[in-house]
Amino acid sequence: MPEEHTHVFYVDDSGTKEYAYSPRAYSTKGGITPYFVFGGILVTPAQAGVLHHGLRRLKRDCFGRGDVEIKANWLRHAKEREARYLERFSISEDQLRRFAESVYDLIVGTDCTLLACVVKKEEVQQLYAERAHYAPAIAYDILLQRVQLEMARRHGYAHIVVDDMSGATPRGNQHKDNLKKQHQRLKTAGSPLRKGFAFDRIGNLRFSDSSADERLQLADLVAYGVYRQFVEYGDAWDGDAESLTVYEYLLKLVPRFAASPSGTIAGYGIVKFPRTKGRKWGLKTKNP
Repeated sequence: MPEEHTHVFYVDDSGTKEYAYSPRAYSTKGGITPYFVFGGILVTPAQAGVLHHGLRRLKRDCFGRGDVEIKANWLRHAKEREARYLERFSISEDQLRRFAESVYDLIVGTDCTLLACVVKKEEVQQLYAERAHYAPAIAYDILLQRVQLEMARRHGYAHIVVDDMSGATPRGNQHKDNLKKQHQRLKTAGSPLRKGFAFDRIGNLRFSDSSADERLQLADLVAYGVYRQFVEYGDAWDGDAESLTVYEYLLKLVPRFAASPSGTIAGYGIVKFPRTKGRKWGLKTKNP
């Protein structure tokens, strides 16, 4: 396999990493979240440049400067919007809304592929109890499986860039060190979740500060969109309804998620773990 990479996968996370001690301890309002998501953007270096310069241009047009950090959570919550964007740059809600629309249009208009894995932590605990893998480890393994498959299909080779992280597990292991070690184990020994699955088209892992990397800021929009989808409509993912209601800002990104030849996203562009036998959701979606 050549050392020169053909693609870069920019990854961010959404939701808390830890398991709760009981189902009642999970919360979407500042506590331990019921879901954890790794999601991101797979792109060639050339198109990564398109995303970088495109987002910088949109920032300059809206805020008058290009070094403004964009986070989905800040755009969504009124107090964060006011403090970080509206008041700080003396712009209106309508101006910020148009900016956000343009950012999503930038992603969809760029030749890239979106991938995400969401872990429903309570179900993992119910199935595996004390044997449960750490939620970020599950999500990272499955996500890299999808990158590997994409690279095999394209005869390519991808390096991984993850938003820099801090903090530690309840046992005191640093999240960043854990991910570094897992990445190396996956490359050396393959996936513990999928016997015989090798990562020969996955290159190096590096960490970058999202505040200075436009591609990681866009990856945050991907991860957060998937997270909100499951917080708001998670039960429907495993259901048998004829159509799926989709979180507004995830719906905007649907055309760029990896899918099967028939248009199925579930299990391809968005993987939920533990897997179930629910409907194989495709591109036919409806707005809330």
